[in-house]
Amino acid sequence: MNKKIRVAIPNKGRLKEPAIEALGRAGIEILEEERTYVSKTSDPRFEAIFARANDIPVYVHYGAVDLGITGHDLILERGADVLELLDLEFGKCTLVVAVPENSTINSVGEVPALARVATGFPNITRNFFEKTGKQVEVLEVSGTAELAPKLGLAQIIVDLTSTGETLRKNKLRIIGTILESTSRLTCNKIAYRTFEKQISELLARMRGGSE
Repeated sequence: MNKKIRVAIPNKGRLKEPAIEALGRAGIEILEEERTYVSKTSDPRFEAIFARANDIPVYVHYGAVDLGITGHDLILERGADVLELLDLEFGKCTLVVAVPENSTINSVGEVPALARVATGFPNITRNFFEKTGKQVEVLEVSGTAELAPKLGLAQIIVDLTSTGETLRKNKLRIIGTILESTSRLTCNKIAYRTFEKQISELLARMRGGSE
C-alpha cells in the first residue's frame, strides 16, 4: 500500500513544538516545517499536515487525516468520534469556572439562573451546566474570556488555565473545575484498521518500547 499515513500537527501555539518533538523521538522528523501545510517526514510512510489545533479533531473524525495530535479538551469541544490512542502528557491544563474576586458566587451550586457565561468552549460549557441542573446563557468568545466580566458582558467565565496566573492578574477566582486536559495522539477509526500495523509500531516507539 503506497498511501501515506497523514499525521496532523498544530501549526502554532504551545502544542506545536512538543508535538514535533514527540514525533521526532519516535523516529519521524519533520523535513519541511517552515511555511508549508504539508511536509515530508524522515519516515516515507508518514506525511505531516500542519493545521489549527482546534480543527484537528474534525480532520481526524472525517478521515481527512489518519492521525492527529491535539488537546483532549478540543476533542470533546468538537464532539469528534475518534480514538485517543495515547496521552502524550504535555499541554497540561484545566478547564475551570471562574468569577470576579468580588463576586458573591462561591461555588457552581450558587450560580444564579440565566447567568451569562463567556467561554471559548460553548459545547462543553452547556453540557456541564445542564448536568449540574443550571440554566445559563452561554456566550461564545474567541480568546480573552477574562475580559468579559470587566466589560459587564458576563458574570462568569469558563476558560483554560495551567497555573492560574492569568486569572489572578485579571482578578478572577476559580469556583469549579470541569475537566483536566493533556495532548493526545488521536486516530481515525477506519484508518486504525487500515494501517493497524504501522500505527501499532508508531505507538510502541512513542511509548518508548520496541517496534
